[in-house]
Amino acid sequence: MSTAEKNVDIAGSESQTPVTETTADSVQQSDTPGIETPQAPNGAQVPVLATAQETVQDIKQVVSETPSTVEYSCFSLQYNGQRLNDFSELGELDLELECQLDLIEEEYTEREARLHVSRLRDLLTSTVTASADVAGVDAGASVFDTIKHPEGVADAVQTDLESTESKSDSTKKTKKKQKEKEKQVETPKDNEVSSHAFQGFEFESVPQFDVLSAEKALKQLRLPQCVRQLVLSGWNPVPRHRHLQGDLLYLQVVTLENQTFQITSSRNGFFVNASSSTRFNPAQYSEAYAGQPGVRGSEFYCAHSLVTLLRRISPKFAQSFDQLQAEMAKHEPVEVLPFATSEQAATPWLVRNNASQEYDSGRTQDMLRQGAQGDALRDWNEELQSIRELPRSSLSERVLRDRQLHKWHAEFGEAAIRGAMAVVEGEMLALNPSDPQEQHMYLRDNIFYSKGFDGRETFAELGGDAAAHVATGKDITGVRLLNQLDVEGLNTLGSVVVDYRGVRVVAQSVVPGIFRRQETTQIVYGSIDSGNTVGSDAEFHKLVEPVAKALHFGEHTVKDAEGAEHKLFTSADVKGLTGTDGRKYLLDLYRMTPVDVEFLENECKGSSYPHKLVLLRPELIDIYWENRVRKAVQEYAVEKAKKPSEETKDESESQQDAKLTKDALAGFEFTLEFSPDAFTALQAKDSGEELANAVRDASKFLREVSVPALAQDLAAYTTSPLSGDALVTAMHQRGINMRYLGQIANLLPADVESARNVRRLVIFEMIARATKHILRKLFRQIPAHLHMEAFALVANGLVGTRYCADPTEYLSAAARAIPALADLKPEHLAAEVCSQIQQRFRFELDANFADSLVKGSERILLREICIKSGVQLALRDYKFERPDEAAVYAAAVASMGTQRLSKPAKRAVRARVEAEMARKLSIEVSDVVNFVAITKAGVQSASFADEAFEAGRVSLEQGQKALGLELLLESLALHEQTFGVLHPESARCYAVVSLAHYDAGEHDLAAEFMTRAVVVSERT
Repeated sequence: MSTAEKNVDIAGSESQTPVTETTADSVQQSDTPGIETPQAPNGAQVPVLATAQETVQDIKQVVSETPSTVEYSCFSLQYNGQRLNDFSELGELDLELECQLDLIEEEYTEREARLHVSRLRDLLTSTVTASADVAGVDAGASVFDTIKHPEGVADAVQTDLESTESKSDSTKKTKKKQKEKEKQVETPKDNEVSSHAFQGFEFESVPQFDVLSAEKALKQLRLPQCVRQLVLSGWNPVPRHRHLQGDLLYLQVVTLENQTFQITSSRNGFFVNASSSTRFNPAQYSEAYAGQPGVRGSEFYCAHSLVTLLRRISPKFAQSFDQLQAEMAKHEPVEVLPFATSEQAATPWLVRNNASQEYDSGRTQDMLRQGAQGDALRDWNEELQSIRELPRSSLSERVLRDRQLHKWHAEFGEAAIRGAMAVVEGEMLALNPSDPQEQHMYLRDNIFYSKGFDGRETFAELGGDAAAHVATGKDITGVRLLNQLDVEGLNTLGSVVVDYRGVRVVAQSVVPGIFRRQETTQIVYGSIDSGNTVGSDAEFHKLVEPVAKALHFGEHTVKDAEGAEHKLFTSADVKGLTGTDGRKYLLDLYRMTPVDVEFLENECKGSSYPHKLVLLRPELIDIYWENRVRKAVQEYAVEKAKKPSEETKDESESQQDAKLTKDALAGFEFTLEFSPDAFTALQAKDSGEELANAVRDASKFLREVSVPALAQDLAAYTTSPLSGDALVTAMHQRGINMRYLGQIANLLPADVESARNVRRLVIFEMIARATKHILRKLFRQIPAHLHMEAFALVANGLVGTRYCADPTEYLSAAARAIPALADLKPEHLAAEVCSQIQQRFRFELDANFADSLVKGSERILLREICIKSGVQLALRDYKFERPDEAAVYAAAVASMGTQRLSKPAKRAVRARVEAEMARKLSIEVSDVVNFVAITKAGVQSASFADEAFEAGRVSLEQGQKALGLELLLESLALHEQTFGVLHPESARCYAVVSLAHYDAGEHDLAAEFMTRAVVVSERT
């Protein structure tokens, strides 16, 4: 087999954690075994291209996802009769190049049996989207194939419409006409080559929303049904005497032949038992009915794999399963790859409405997917800290540790989202039900939940609930910073902030012993009572010192209520405690950056700003520190150059420059430190003056340098964000907070054409954020069942006033009874938006902005509002002014993908036109499909993978293409091992590797990697 063929085999794998899909050159460079060919009991051989960093587990994953060996899940790999450890790296094993491994079937445990059945259900249902109850409707769906093959969309639509008709002569004629129509489709001739990728694309036209329809993509993924039902049998749990004989689970399968089989999952595999729905007989079917007509031998009714058994007892299963795999193979592997966890899936803002739901009782059996002891509570905190304590001296240890950390964060994030949504929806009992609702605390599955309100009046002096809301987000930033520093011996909690339907919920792992009453306080560093008592434990102080050095914090003095002085590195609001497990934890990390003192003193007087917890971003501190270092180095070098020695008088200028570059920094010293407590009530006024001055200088640098520089780059299109998210990313990369959006808008000239569009984008971002705050307040004032109506009212008031001047006229009776909704006229809403923008962003917005600014860009603003507020709307072509019937008809016909419509298609078009013309509002209540949770988490990145990635990029920039590509491929392998394929970090690697291949002239590989980058970016 050629190298190219080997690459094709690997590229066709649909593994969540596949082996590195690289060229043979990269394997040869690794000087380790490159090709492993496992030999399966069914005779199949699986060529696998691997590198030294891959583990045996990665090879097993590829084998279990390859069509010829998809039936295997419980097995081991052997080499020359020796079993290989699943977590051993290939580079550590004595393997030959082009060696052969043997696949050995292993005994099942109950956990392995459940995973085997669960995996088969995933294969049969081909669930390519994430869980809707966590990530939202159509989360993680891809429309890549519908754009790449649009002709398949028209076929799917026509087939779906025709399926509703009876099989009459007229329907047959329609199908005949459709086939004739397909023959008439013009195809480009071989000699007709497009001059560019956008040949024929109309840039000035407004595209239809349904271009991004997941419904079309899922219809195009036509998958055959393989079984009617696969569920746990009612004979579970297994009786003890049968458990001793090897029975693990009982399953019930209804085949396409309408035969019902009771199947036993045993330690040796699966077999058909003699039970029925009314009689329990766990004996093998062949033994109980031996000698009866049609009963075959025992080997026919048992197999190690459930797939193999179903192939034997159901010929239609075998045929349909082969068709299913063939259909899946037509798509890019990353298009149909299922998500390991739902929290990483991208959530679209336009989704299918009333998506079809097929009856499947197996979905109700969650225990099928939870593995053994699925109902057992997880000790999330112990798991996290144990993973962090794993060794990390070698590369393999670091990769394993990073992989386990990512897996933990993904699973914790999904559990936290489920719990937070249950808190908001009232499905969880509070630990303190007698306290006010804002103070309620919750505990489920060893995750502690609290709401983002100032229930204990901790932030009474800083803005109350508004400050508490900000503090929870800043705490996540602090957790992320500490996780990146990864200081040994210093621990943080697993933390996730969830915004859902107007309520912010904080989910944290539980510190051991935090709920116990003790005579002495557990807080040994920092203050728990706003500075009245302060801890400054010497051991903790030394442990925090590396953090302070990395964050440029200086040691400063804090006085307690009795006047005693305490030396601290971090803010006094940051708490350090020792848990009952003996570990040291840092909590409440919302003050891990200094105060933005210039904004605090100039803009936060009285109630002119919602809160006083205005902090600098960590990126700004790094940028300012680097700026000061650069200036200090330049000044030092210039000063040193003014004093040339006698030896350098005869040297040329270039020789002097080279020597200066080498020796200029000899003896150079630079110190710049900040105090996180500067300009707060906690720090002693007579200490840390130099640290406080540094904080003020950084604050001035933000206002006077960073913000104007970004505005200048935006106006000159040096930085060109195309969406609100891109604008936010650009601001955060420069250390600019969102509260400076107004200043940026004021710096952008409104009368200059080149700056007009980006200025509109900045203003839209302010409008969307102001609307988010309005909705958050509104949702807390009204019953949950009116949230859909409230959002529709607000959205219509902002973008639909040309369609309906007063949306409140169409409120339901229940909504009209609530003044907060009944009084929310479009003019009142516009005034509230302007007020919020003036207060939060210091920008004066014209109250008539709906006509002067939003007109013509309604869909852009609507998208930003939905994304910021966590709302999913039904995917349809929204109109923002009264539509013309002819235009609606033309759009409906265009959505069918063809001008020659069948009778069912014509009826569908007419129904669509009638429904559109009957609408009273631009956005109806029924258009609000779902509310999704918006999360922030302190996830830790893969440090070594990032280092290899940056080294590869630097090498490419320096012209070292071969070395750069090798480093990028190594980084890609590490990213795939750590995060899996479906992750934004992996997508970033795919994109850069693609560009590297393109520069090297390898255009086919470049297209392959860029395809993966596009699809993975789309789905995550």
